[in-house]
Amino acid sequence: MFVKKSNYKHKQMKKFILINCLFLLLLGCKDKADIYKCKGIPDVNQAFSYMYFKTENEGYLFGTYTEYEELSEKKLENSQNIPQSIDEANIYKTIDGGKNWAKIDSILNYSYSEIATYSNSGVYILRNDVKEDFKYSITYFNIQNEETINLLNAKPVVSAIWNDNNKIFFTNNRGFIKLYSLDKNQKLDSIDIKNYVLRGLSIKNKFYAIFSSSETSYFGSADEQNKEIKLPVIPKGIIKQDENNILIAGNTIKDENEISLINYEVNTQHSRVIKKFKNYSVVNNLQSNDKAIIGFIGNIKGTFTEYDLLYSLDKGKTWKIKKLEEPNYIRPSSLINNIAYIYSGNARMQRIVLL
Repeated sequence: MFVKKSNYKHKQMKKFILINCLFLLLLGCKDKADIYKCKGIPDVNQAFSYMYFKTENEGYLFGTYTEYEELSEKKLENSQNIPQSIDEANIYKTIDGGKNWAKIDSILNYSYSEIATYSNSGVYILRNDVKEDFKYSITYFNIQNEETINLLNAKPVVSAIWNDNNKIFFTNNRGFIKLYSLDKNQKLDSIDIKNYVLRGLSIKNKFYAIFSSSETSYFGSADEQNKEIKLPVIPKGIIKQDENNILIAGNTIKDENEISLINYEVNTQHSRVIKKFKNYSVVNNLQSNDKAIIGFIGNIKGTFTEYDLLYSLDKGKTWKIKKLEEPNYIRPSSLINNIAYIYSGNARMQRIVLL
């Protein structure tokens, strides 16, 4: 009798352990998401426009801190009195995955733009002189020695910037539109193009972009001919899928509440719809690397847009959607390996391990 009870308890224990192992296995297959307060970053008056993570723990935030003049009670009675402000362009660094940050660079009377790219061991980013209208410069931040260099003044205003083969490319959005290239020796070349660029990339020594005309935006080749490539979407974002394929995301032309993903093969010049997402009207901030592709799809809710995270871990063959803990703030964000970092305002960071 004692033996039977003992065997029964043993079987129950094995069953309990098996169920717990299956539970832990299923739990481990889900994306790991954390949202936490960033120490070292001001809670208010600090905005960030670009983020880059060099490793899974070391990252950089580029932003602007605005300090406002305190008005007396008498001045506050007059609604015409607007407090003066001073802007500071700054760079913060983390070495522990975004939990703690330290300001490593700053300059008064400037602000950083979201127009930026990483190349040649550093970040090329557009910086604005807030004291003069439309006075911009392309600045290079060397991540190796953490020094900032003003490369060239950018007049007219730069509309997009990207990189390929140790060169950066950018276009202006006023006057005669040109596609510029700047190599690591700061040699500047240019060609004339028809319309200015919203997003651009280079693949197999060819340039592709989303262009903006007076009527609409379209996907095409970024050369002298500036030829439009017809697609069933109004394109909003483009990234590399691999060395021969481009992924274009946008609103389906026949349904503004549907987001479509288009594959464009450079060799064959063929395009096809690979995925549609119903009941979404906004797509933003596509990014890719060898491990993952991410983007943000959402809908306008009042004065905000609420986003979900869209991602693929197999070069765009299959896709998953993940709800965000903070759905209203998704910029800036950075993808490193299979980890997405999302700055969520008020000195908060979302860190999502994609599985």
